[in-house]
Amino acid sequence: MKNYEVASLLEEIADLTEIIGEEAYKATAYRRAAQSVAKLGADIRQYSQEGRLREIPGVGPAIAGKIEEILKTGSCRHLEKLRARVPRSVLGLLKVPGLGPKTVSLLWNQARVASLVDLEEALSGDRLKRIRGIGDKKIAMLKAALGKYRLLSERTRTLLAMALPVAEDIRERVMAIPGIHRVEIAGSLRRGAETVGDIDIVLSADDVQTATKRIGELQCVTSASVMRDGMLKASIASQIDAEFLIVQPCEFIRAWHKMTGSEVHLAQLREMEQEQPDGYIRSEREIYEALGLPYIPPELREGRGEIEAARTNTLPALVEARDIKGDLHTHSNWSDGTATLEQMAARAKELGYEYLAITDHSVSLGVAHGLDVNRLMEQIRTIKQFNEAHKDFRILSGIEVDIKKDGSLDLPDEVLEQLDIVVASVHSGFSMPGEAMTRRMEAAIENPHVDIIGHPTGRLLGHREASNIDIGALLKKAAERHCAMEINSSPDRLDLKDVHARQAVEMGVKVAINTDAHGLAGLNDMILGIYTARRGWVSRKDVLNCMSLDELLEWLAEKHR
Repeated sequence: MKNYEVASLLEEIADLTEIIGEEAYKATAYRRAAQSVAKLGADIRQYSQEGRLREIPGVGPAIAGKIEEILKTGSCRHLEKLRARVPRSVLGLLKVPGLGPKTVSLLWNQARVASLVDLEEALSGDRLKRIRGIGDKKIAMLKAALGKYRLLSERTRTLLAMALPVAEDIRERVMAIPGIHRVEIAGSLRRGAETVGDIDIVLSADDVQTATKRIGELQCVTSASVMRDGMLKASIASQIDAEFLIVQPCEFIRAWHKMTGSEVHLAQLREMEQEQPDGYIRSEREIYEALGLPYIPPELREGRGEIEAARTNTLPALVEARDIKGDLHTHSNWSDGTATLEQMAARAKELGYEYLAITDHSVSLGVAHGLDVNRLMEQIRTIKQFNEAHKDFRILSGIEVDIKKDGSLDLPDEVLEQLDIVVASVHSGFSMPGEAMTRRMEAAIENPHVDIIGHPTGRLLGHREASNIDIGALLKKAAERHCAMEINSSPDRLDLKDVHARQAVEMGVKVAINTDAHGLAGLNDMILGIYTARRGWVSRKDVLNCMSLDELLEWLAEKHR
């Protein structure tokens, strides 16, 4: 153990002590000792060997004993007891700039905020306003700090769309190694998180050491190091790290389950009174059944109430890829797409869809060659001709109309009413104050011709923060006007994000899972939006484009009436 590592563990003890709510002087003592160890000129191991630990400023007999234990074992019993009381994800809140242990303690003990996801969800509602010591200014500061932290962390993480094919390629390569029985993707990637820090792979093998060696020799692996027996960390040629957990076949299901769930989810399972099943397990379902629970899908294993819902048999039947009947936001070469109407329709038909909405940009988005009224009318006629010639598939005439800064739309109502479907989106002015942006989008929802709000928060993962809108107010207005909200499946959008999608369906708002495809390949991004929807507890019944063509046309007609 190096000096900085010992100091880091002492700091962790201080943070946990303060978060739990113990006397302030205890946390202060550990912090002072941590600072002294970090600044120590000589190796702390030498101080220990010479019995001089108590000479270090701030290190008394109790802390000296803990340092001795840390130097011998890499941890200490006191720290492990504290860790058992506080989920690891709670400590993760301290990564947000300006968020100290006292505030984290308030958030966790009074609002049950146990993770960054919980914090974002709490900030989007009014849970924090009821906590003494957290006022409007503090809430505004937390929102800004969380937004900046998310943006910075996303830049160092890998998009779901980029990580998935790399993980599948690794899986296939590992499966080809003799003596390997089963290989599966785990971790946040299996849970469908929008970005991932690394790729987690669990595999079973006859000989763990041989499998470890063979994986390190794979052509795609640029470097590898054994972290412990059965755990290998490797750098992949595509600039992403992978962690491999290698176990005996009889241990596979337990390991896969443990390496999939979030820390909060796994901690909540451990707190349950029932015993875990003994012996060989054939499926994860058996693990949950032994706890008296139905199977919980990987996307829900985040510690966001899924265990409580499982106990009461109120888990949703999550939307699946096979439920999607069409795509309601796509672009053709009439604006900034790369494929013709006919090519887009043919590919959609190959995917098993009944319909496809062509929603090219409206005129004010000049950079995208947006359609003016004359060109849009010409496109409507072209689509009508296509539909007359193809009775087994339907192109819906649509537009992605721009929402201007005053909330008005880029095309007049008498034009919009001639379309099958209208997606309204913001493409500029993202830095508007929150109140103004919320009013701007509410005004668009008020327009009776607007069926879907496209990429509602305007975020670009790793590049642009979400607009500072009141998502609750926006969803309330959407529920009143029967306007759907989009889950945009573009790899760098995934907007609405999962927690907001869940909020939408809880408020009775339909969502539309769309690709925003600008070419044939983009239509394949639907799976990314489905992951996001599943993480947001979205069922088939909540999704506009899970309707058949007849059901969709009836819904649109009713809305317009």
